[in-house]
Amino acid sequence: MTERNTPKTINKILPANIRPIIIRGILLILGWTLLYKYVLAPSGIPDNQLSKLVQEGTAIMLSWFYPNITQLGTVVYIDGVASVSIGHQCNGLELAALYIGFLLCFPSSFKKILLYSIVGFLAIYILNVIRCAVLAVMYINHNDLTDFAHHYAFKLVIYAVVFYGWVLYTKKPPVKHA
Repeated sequence: MTERNTPKTINKILPANIRPIIIRGILLILGWTLLYKYVLAPSGIPDNQLSKLVQEGTAIMLSWFYPNITQLGTVVYIDGVASVSIGHQCNGLELAALYIGFLLCFPSSFKKILLYSIVGFLAIYILNVIRCAVLAVMYINHNDLTDFAHHYAFKLVIYAVVFYGWVLYTKKPPVKHA
């Protein structure tokens, strides 16, 4: 293959309207990875705050059903029994970054990006709080499906919601007939 044929081959593989999306995606992944690894993660921002927010939300949701909910460190207790620990890997930050990063790859108005980012982030947060609360209840009730729910079922639900948000975001508005 000669150098002269290379751009034509790339043009056949990647149509012109797709190239900017892929380039933005690569740049966003690189930028986020560097920012997170070298600036955010060492300082604990926003992991510490988001993990605490998920823990607080979980405790509040559980308090609707159980009168004795306490928290110590990263653990939520139901009637004195450790029921769930909210680690940074479970706070939803990676999924929210992935969701918002996808939105930023596609050309759109600032208003639309902001709206979908806020609604999507809130949906991910709320689903994560529900997930943690349900896992806590499953754990204290010695449910055999707790591990399966933690590692597979809830991920399927949350990823389906994220995918649906992406579908809505990329969907073209209906054409209005005069």
